[in-house]
Amino acid sequence: MFIFVLSLIIFVPIMKVAAEQYTDFGSHIIIAEDFPEKVTHVSYVLYHATYRLLKYFLPTIDSPDIALLAITVFILPLPMIIFSLLFNHSAGTISVYAILLLSGALTIVAPITIWTNETMVGYFNPVVYHNPTLIALRLFAIPVSLLALKVFSFPSYRDSNHRSYTRLLCALLLLLATQVKPSYTIVLIPGCCAFAAWRTLRGHRVDWKFLVLGICIPGSLMLGLQYLISYSNFADGSTISFGFLAFTRYWIPDWRVPVQLLLSLAFPLTVYLLYFAEARKHLYLNLSWTVFAVSALVTYCVYESGPRVDHGNFLWNSYITVFVLMFASVLFLVQQYQRSRLALPEDYQSMPSRMSLRFSISVVLFGSHAFFGIGYYIRFMTGLGS
Repeated sequence: MFIFVLSLIIFVPIMKVAAEQYTDFGSHIIIAEDFPEKVTHVSYVLYHATYRLLKYFLPTIDSPDIALLAITVFILPLPMIIFSLLFNHSAGTISVYAILLLSGALTIVAPITIWTNETMVGYFNPVVYHNPTLIALRLFAIPVSLLALKVFSFPSYRDSNHRSYTRLLCALLLLLATQVKPSYTIVLIPGCCAFAAWRTLRGHRVDWKFLVLGICIPGSLMLGLQYLISYSNFADGSTISFGFLAFTRYWIPDWRVPVQLLLSLAFPLTVYLLYFAEARKHLYLNLSWTVFAVSALVTYCVYESGPRVDHGNFLWNSYITVFVLMFASVLFLVQQYQRSRLALPEDYQSMPSRMSLRFSISVVLFGSHAFFGIGYYIRFMTGLGS
């Protein structure tokens, strides 16, 4: 209950500000008002369908308030999901209050910013308050990524039906995620395929049937349908084009790209480097990094030409994968702490002092992302950032 109330306190005020602005929220309100009678190039409609359903039952409420209620449906469960996952993996070695703090911080972490502007282009920002569909997508990204992990981890199933139901659940959540926003699915499919190929070359088993039936087929079919709506059936002249940094150089000089990338990844990159021996064996962390690498390639090399040239719709791929990567890094760190605490006394005494040092450095960097997340929150609330 506490984390539910905390979510309300954190997100309702800022989502109310966002819903009253004519940015992405405003355009999505217009799209939702026309749905389903009119279909635009926006082919992902779960948020808009939620809006219309609430509008049907609450016809006297103003549009910004309906938009606020609709996004709240997707926001409130997220901290509870994160808390549950971190709590289960801590095995009682971390206090409930610390896990609550971690869960709340993960929902607002932002890049460590040196240069700031209204759009933060160049940074990979895991929380973008002005875009309701990206905010809604965060609810599905972590569960889908954990289900995708089963392709490589070969968990124990009760029977064949349990295995089939797990694949079906993965496919269903992936379809829902794609209907919220296709950004994660676009990079998850090639990311999982690349990771599967690498694992196979290294002699590890891969559940190819799960990969094909639970991820590749449902995701590709939905993406194909959305492509037809966005670029064929809705002929506004926009096309998918390729060019290295073709979009970002409209906003920032090329030399700032690697700097802002590193500032966006300061915490997860540091965790991986400091714990390299352990991290290189961690399936979930490596899968998350692989999917992120694919998303960065898409973000830097793919853009929309035509009327949507300044929309930056392929930025969202990296934004959502950085969010999953942040979670994966925190989960990894929690597991490392849990293992150190459960070690036998003689083993614990023999651990090198750098264990505590690298843990402290990682915590400080995570705190830095949370600190800048609070700053971004305040800038948005006060109208200085969006």
